[in-house]
Amino acid sequence: MPRYEVEGVQKAVGLLRALAKSDQPLGASDLGRQVGLGRSTVFRLLYTLQLEGMVRQDESTKKYRLGPDLAALGRAASDDFDLRREARPAMERLAAAVNLPVFLNVPGASEVICIEHVASLSTVELYGRAGSTLPYHACPSGYVLLAFGPSERLEQVLEGPMPRYASRTPDADTLRQRVLDVRQAGIAHASDDLDEGVSSLAVPVLDIHGNTIASLGLAGFSVNFDARVDELSRGLRTAASQVSEHNHLAVPGLARPTNPGDPT
Repeated sequence: MPRYEVEGVQKAVGLLRALAKSDQPLGASDLGRQVGLGRSTVFRLLYTLQLEGMVRQDESTKKYRLGPDLAALGRAASDDFDLRREARPAMERLAAAVNLPVFLNVPGASEVICIEHVASLSTVELYGRAGSTLPYHACPSGYVLLAFGPSERLEQVLEGPMPRYASRTPDADTLRQRVLDVRQAGIAHASDDLDEGVSSLAVPVLDIHGNTIASLGLAGFSVNFDARVDELSRGLRTAASQVSEHNHLAVPGLARPTNPGDPT
């Protein structure tokens, strides 16, 4: 099959993703180390991205952050994605009720993408913000999107690199079993998979045809989170139900989701 990738575009997108994951502006050297590019290549790409409004440079620190034109493109994409807009009220209610951050994630080509995030009242935040990404193989949102997504997505993850982030980051065999367990339970719960001492829950959000379009998740420090799993699971399912009803979607946990990845 012919390959039509443009390497320069892939490198530029890598820089944008690195900036999106960071809570702070980054210098060219830091960006180069993160994406594995040489200094001259990074400067040329950043210069072009800056001309196009995709990044902006702080004149005093010379560090870069995402630019206004990219933000405008993101807003346009988000506005077209009704799920994000309609999910926000239910996410805000859940975050206020349980005092934990709430995440709405969708499947990306190689990572889970957070498209909406509601902070908790706590001073400590986990897992970043809208636009950040998570590895499929090391978080409950990933397990949900693998369990109720196309089988090709799971096989791609199993065949690719699966870095070990924490003491319970699954290997390929463990991941396959977790996906099967999530298909049966309709909810994913894990601790110490991505970060030590952090636990999270996730449930699928389905469209009216039974296709998984997103996952809704909670995260918190395990010392308090794990004792509240039953309570948090109920709250998370209720929020997913509210999102689904508002969007005329099927309700995971209340109606049995179809499993596109299941063998027939």
